[in-house]
Amino acid sequence: MTYIIFSIGSAFFFALTFLLRKFALKSISLQSALFFEALIEFVILLIVFLYFSPELKKGIDFKSKGLLFAALAGLSVTIAVALNYFAVKSGLLSKVVAITSPSQIIFGVLLGTILLGETLTFRQIVGFIFGIIGVILTVI
Repeated sequence: MTYIIFSIGSAFFFALTFLLRKFALKSISLQSALFFEALIEFVILLIVFLYFSPELKKGIDFKSKGLLFAALAGLSVTIAVALNYFAVKSGLLSKVVAITSPSQIIFGVLLGTILLGETLTFRQIVGFIFGIIGVILTVI
C-alpha cells in the first residue's frame, strides 16, 4: 500500500516539475534550464548518497550489473527530460502533461509485460486501453 502513496507523490512532483520548466523557459534558454535542473539534482543526490549510502561503508562493486542499469537509467532520464523541455517549450502544458503521463503508463505496461513477463488482469488491460484512448483524444 505504501507504493500507492509514493506513486501519487511522485506524480504530483512530476506535474509540478513540468509547470516549473514552463516558467523557467519563459526567461532562460532551454540549455540553461536543463543544466541548472541537472545541477540541482546532482547536488541533492550527492548529499543523499554521501549521507545515507550503505555502499560507502561496504564499498562499491564496480562490476555489478546494477551500476550499468543505473547508468542506463541516468541516460534514459536525461533524454526524457530534454525531450520534455522541448515539449513544454513548444506546447501547452495541459496537453504535454496529458500526453506524457498516460504515455508513461502505456510504455511502462508494455515494458513490464514484454521484458519482465508480468501479467495483466482484465481491469488493467481495460485501463491500458483507456490510457491509449486518452492520449489519442488529447492529440487530435
